Amino acid sequence: MIARVHLVVVLLALVALAGRGAFAVCTPVDDDRVTGELVIELHPGLPIGPVAARHPITVLDAIPEWNLYRATVSAGANVDQTVSDLGADADVQRAEPHRHLETGEGVKRTIPEMDVTANSTIFLNQALAASIHTASAHARYTGEGVTVAILDTAQSVSNPETAASMAGPGLDLVGGGSTAEIPANGIDDDGDGLIDECDQHGTHVAGLVHLAAPNARILAIRVLEEDGKGESFTIAKGILSAIHAGAKVINLSFSMQHDSRVIARALEDAADARIVVIAAAGNGGLECVEFPAYRPDVLAVASVDDTFVRSDFSSYGAEIDLSAPGRNALSTFGGAAWARWTGTSFAAPLAAGGAALLFEKYPGLTQAQAMSVLTGATQPDSNPPSLDGLMGTGVLDLDGITLALTTDRSSLKARQDPGGTVVRFSPVQGAAHYDVARGDLANVSLSVGQVNLGPLTCLANDTTVTDITSTPDPAIPAPGQVFFYVFRDDAPDASGLSYGSGSQYRPRVPGASDCAL
Repeated sequence: MIARVHLVVVLLALVALAGRGAFAVCTPVDDDRVTGELVIELHPGLPIGPVAARHPITVLDAIPEWNLYRATVSAGANVDQTVSDLGADADVQRAEPHRHLETGEGVKRTIPEMDVTANSTIFLNQALAASIHTASAHARYTGEGVTVAILDTAQSVSNPETAASMAGPGLDLVGGGSTAEIPANGIDDDGDGLIDECDQHGTHVAGLVHLAAPNARILAIRVLEEDGKGESFTIAKGILSAIHAGAKVINLSFSMQHDSRVIARALEDAADARIVVIAAAGNGGLECVEFPAYRPDVLAVASVDDTFVRSDFSSYGAEIDLSAPGRNALSTFGGAAWARWTGTSFAAPLAAGGAALLFEKYPGLTQAQAMSVLTGATQPDSNPPSLDGLMGTGVLDLDGITLALTTDRSSLKARQDPGGTVVRFSPVQGAAHYDVARGDLANVSLSVGQVNLGPLTCLANDTTVTDITSTPDPAIPAPGQVFFYVFRDDAPDASGLSYGSGSQYRPRVPGASDCAL
């Protein structure tokens, strides 16, 4: 059988993300600058010292791996003029004013309504959950093994509903605390007449991720203060923290009317790391999708009501990818309470949970591939024809995501259970037979058009098995070195080409010590 076995590279997909139209940036209605501050990105390897000596700036913070700096201008200096002068400096790639951004609910002063009658059962069975088909989807996938980073206000990591899902105490990038669970300060920080109007916004978002993906790991990263406002440099640091923590999904339930190069830089790294970034479209109620949602490397989520018609507050436009319920969403609030809140901020985390289900099923998808599946597995909305093309491909459907079986894609995942190592894979459409093999990364080598896996150990022939502790396999590689591959061993097709032929696949090179597949 060796001669006609070809390697199915795990999770290889031929799906490309369809391009979206030109960015439709909202017309700014206010000045969202951080007073007297700017952000500078230098060319790789160049030091900031000489640049700071030539310009009236003082460096306040840095992201060294990007050679990116937050600085304040000297007294009497003008930010715009300094940005212009920096742009003409040969050492500088880009410079821009440092900007604020805010949750849509903070902008519109939409506050939560406490629900003292709610409990876990009501939460799990609310109409919103039924509309996106949580129960049937969770019979297949629950987001197990997938980390979702929530960049938001302070978040409770001890709420009984979500505590078991929290990935430790989280991070506080606003105040530098040891946990993301920071009490509100009781101060009107943004001067809008309301005090801590977005307190527990992050906890509410976390509960909705948990509703859609109950076994996903939630990484709480505080990047906004409790009035719902934050700064672009802090957001970028939060995205970088999520990348370093191994997140597969990042939820951004906030927006701004200007764009930001520092955040865009972080989003580029997220795409390279195969992370799906979900963002709320904004609560302006107009054909105006805000930043960062309008970017093509971000999944923009609008809100629909329970009839799947656009919520009157939801922004919309050609850059929207899909929609999800966002009105009157019941979710966690504080240490043990419940509240109902309305906004695109609460549609987005449902989609983030959906992405977690997808990554459990297909762990190796690229960002573009995952976004393509998420937008291709929606259910129809009920919007009028005037909104055609302006509310994405439809409404989030967890059933559609967990049932999606795309052509020429195979996924294998190993999980350590108390009884042993469980190996499971999702089949390629139309395949009849598979073989599963295990090896050591140290033995993998590439040659022209081929990959040599080195010595392999068969788990089974044409099936998957559980490697139980009562009969341990002595050939299991050391931790951190093990890899698994799924092989499809179907006979050549009518044209004489075996599966895997062509430039998209690397045929396996048989070795003398290979197992007999």
